[in-house]
Amino acid sequence: MKKILVVDNHPVVLKFMSNLLGKHGHHVLTAHDGLSALDLLRTFTPDVIFVDLVMPNISGEKLCRIIRSMPEMKDVFVVILSGIAAEQDLDFAMLGVNACIAKGPFDKLGRHVLHILQRAELDGPGVWTDQVIGLEDIAKREVTKELISSRMHLESILNNMSEGILELNSETRIVYANPSAISLIGVPEESLISSAFTDLFDEEHQRVIKELLVETGNQPLTIGEDSPVFINSKQVVLNILKARDNVQGIYIVLINDISERKKLETQIRQAQMMESIATLAGGIAHQFNNALSVIIGNIELLKIDLTDDDRGTEFLDPIKNAAYRMSALTSQLLAYARGGKYNPKIISLGKFIENTLPLIQHSLGHSVFVEKNLPPSALNVEADITQLQMVLSSVLNNAAEAIEGQGHVRLTVSEYNIQDGHPHLLPGLYACISVEDDGKGMDEETRVRIFEPFFTTYFQGRGLGMAAVYGIIKNHNGWVSVDSEPGKGTTVLIYLPAFKDVEIKKEEEKIRLEKGSGTILLIEDEDLVLDVCGAMLKNLNYFVLEAKTGAEAISIAKSFEGEIDLALLDIDLPDMDGGSLYPFLKEARKNLKVIVCSGYNLDGPVQEIIEAGAQGFIQKPFNFGALSKKLKEILGTDKKPASHSAS
Repeated sequence: MKKILVVDNHPVVLKFMSNLLGKHGHHVLTAHDGLSALDLLRTFTPDVIFVDLVMPNISGEKLCRIIRSMPEMKDVFVVILSGIAAEQDLDFAMLGVNACIAKGPFDKLGRHVLHILQRAELDGPGVWTDQVIGLEDIAKREVTKELISSRMHLESILNNMSEGILELNSETRIVYANPSAISLIGVPEESLISSAFTDLFDEEHQRVIKELLVETGNQPLTIGEDSPVFINSKQVVLNILKARDNVQGIYIVLINDISERKKLETQIRQAQMMESIATLAGGIAHQFNNALSVIIGNIELLKIDLTDDDRGTEFLDPIKNAAYRMSALTSQLLAYARGGKYNPKIISLGKFIENTLPLIQHSLGHSVFVEKNLPPSALNVEADITQLQMVLSSVLNNAAEAIEGQGHVRLTVSEYNIQDGHPHLLPGLYACISVEDDGKGMDEETRVRIFEPFFTTYFQGRGLGMAAVYGIIKNHNGWVSVDSEPGKGTTVLIYLPAFKDVEIKKEEEKIRLEKGSGTILLIEDEDLVLDVCGAMLKNLNYFVLEAKTGAEAISIAKSFEGEIDLALLDIDLPDMDGGSLYPFLKEARKNLKVIVCSGYNLDGPVQEIIEAGAQGFIQKPFNFGALSKKLKEILGTDKKPASHSAS
């Protein structure tokens, strides 16, 4: 007696097979489709399985492949019952079947079934045949061949679609998945077929999707556009359509993987946000520099009227020095607003670190202690200060986040002479910044990915990320390396080309006034800045015309009867920007010289005016010495005194 499973969607065939095999003493179970068969096979291991080739939900071909993928079914003798055997060529080896019987009259079908059972007894499961038994009893049907060809054409289309497609039965179990869906879900087809659709999702979404499937009726349903839905860690959008297959309701699910699209959208949003922040930073820095211009200018005007013996002078220099410190901070904001443009200067690396650490110490937390070991000798590098500050901030923040609880970060600067043969650096003198933490460290798999864009192991994700750090240092002709082991902390080494005995220009402490002569049109919209700049120019013996708007400046340029030697042009005016005003000034006064005066850097709109023909640029805040020097540089020393009274 054999244990036999018969799978066919026709009740008459099931009854015939059950009676036939039962009369011969076999134990027979029947299933009306592939899903039912798979459910039975979870608890029942037959000796022989008869499978109809054409069935709803799961086809006979797919069911055979799934059966053969199950380890406990490797010795089962599998027989296909086919009503279209004459019209369809079957690859028995690919399907994993032992034999195929062409469906014909029941009397002949019965004889063929009993013959196959004898073959199964004699040959065992390892013998395959490529012959269709009973083929001589039926004739080929051309219409059936056309239908099969049409079905295969549709299957080819589905198999080559980039979107994932699932078919669900009325109980929302998966009965079909195209290759794209199988790849996206990341589960083998034999495991995916017959599983519940909602099992693809986390618990949070399982209940919601189950309710939506019940409530949708015949209306198309889209899930994942408004709130994110994930399959196999990929963000997806599901388009679900309920259809009918004979009398049963089925669902067609179209799965679109939108992970890359969402990643690009996030990057675009971040870029737009950073652009907005940069614009805001530039505006703040500009306004700050205007305010500092008033402070520094008035201090210098006051010092001119005071002698060294006056008690008030001792309080002025600290105020001015504090203003210059704030000016240095606004320069960093302006550099940030430049959007990463490279502006290198030769700097002392030790002094740079001493000045930068107080700016980022607050972000490291009170439980992280930074130990410094800086060289006593001058070790200079050529670097963009703002970019280097961002690098140091990012590396130190990464080190701090790796420390659980209290810990130390050791920051060391040393010099290295690189010889020939280094894989990443040219020979020469280098400064090495070493940042060593006693945090949790990382394994080798993480370490080798540390410079990949968007890769992070930390929740907060502050700073640039090591990919950007790598890019900045490479742009400085340097190199970055990371050494780490789990439980032993991490060491980041940053190499930069270094210089010794290079004189770094210092700001002049003493104000050197170079007085001049001539008429200057001062164009500035802020009253306090206008007043202090006007006073400084008058102290330098210039005759001053004042304009607070572009329209006023154009009117003065056209109507003033005397000569106007130079215009001091602010970049931001209430009615127009400096770039728009410049051509009108030149039209009214062909020989007019122009100095652009702005709280912004020499970049963007300022640079455009310079390229259009303006003679110079002076950045706010400036002192008497810088202003007088710039005016002499542009006007020369041969100007005759102006004959007008000061305005």
